[in-house]
Amino acid sequence: MTTYVYYPRGLATGGPEALHQLVDSLRRQGQDAFLVPVPGTEEAPRAERYAHYDAPEAPAVVDAPGNAIVVPETQALLLRGLAHAQPFVWWLSIDYAPRFVIERAQKSTLPLERTPMSRPPLIWARHLKRALRGVTTGEDAVLARAGHLVQSHYAWNHVFAHLGRVGTILSDYTPLDFPETVAVEGRAPRITYNPAKSAALMREFSRRWPGIELLPLRGMTRDEVADALRTSLIYLDLGTHPGKDRMPREAAAMGAIVLVARRGAGANDVDVPLPWEHKVDVAPDVVAAAHTAIERVLADPAAALAAQEPYRATIRREREVFDREVEAAFIRGEFGRDGAAGV
Repeated sequence: MTTYVYYPRGLATGGPEALHQLVDSLRRQGQDAFLVPVPGTEEAPRAERYAHYDAPEAPAVVDAPGNAIVVPETQALLLRGLAHAQPFVWWLSIDYAPRFVIERAQKSTLPLERTPMSRPPLIWARHLKRALRGVTTGEDAVLARAGHLVQSHYAWNHVFAHLGRVGTILSDYTPLDFPETVAVEGRAPRITYNPAKSAALMREFSRRWPGIELLPLRGMTRDEVADALRTSLIYLDLGTHPGKDRMPREAAAMGAIVLVARRGAGANDVDVPLPWEHKVDVAPDVVAAAHTAIERVLADPAAALAAQEPYRATIRREREVFDREVEAAFIRGEFGRDGAAGV
């Protein structure tokens, strides 16, 4: 059996890294596996930051019995012509999946291009645009016969509720060298955040509380981001958590106290096992609720950091858990796990 994994060549974000991790894990476990560039990305240079993964490319998939073909959720239509290999859609996110973008647009009075959260990060835009054109003409049949892999418990629930299909958990892991110990001493009392996730909300936060130092994590190298997280007290994510997002996990691993909005994957305790008081209520005013949560942390940061140790322990085990998930699905053929009880 050979597993072929389509990926957008040259892109360096959490989704493409997870695709590299799948191929690497399969090969470390003695399986044949290859990446295959998504059509239209073949000429892009490969992302250098992923060179440490054992994830070689094949020029094309081989549609033969016993083989498996995996595509990210934005590329489901690449499975349309398969006749023999087992197709899989890997739901690395929910909010940016073409099928669910269209569902939200149909329920909204806004045009598609103005529907809240209908647009993915810019780096995925051209792939999503191509996928959207064919959703109503072929994706239903593809999704009906494909296996469904899900990066989060949130995605498992969404796929089951909206497609009537039982997915199989296949998460990812945070590729960091974790510090042996973390502490609040020596950290600046500032708040880091990812402007790609909640820029508008953070602008409103800054307007209301201009005296609180905010540090957007943009225009930085990976080492600079890691240093900012290592030296800052709080990481705040008020985004929608379309999957089990990477940056909050990196922040926690570096010892920052993580606060997330209670929505998407951040709303459940399987994907984001943070203390209740470290999850920010969205209604009626998520910005005000975030400020309240921050004030609680500042009142006793050492206690807040200690309360997140179980979350950090979960992050430290991610690679081991991911390898077991890969083994269960692709080697033992055990499908249907939702991730709630582990593997």
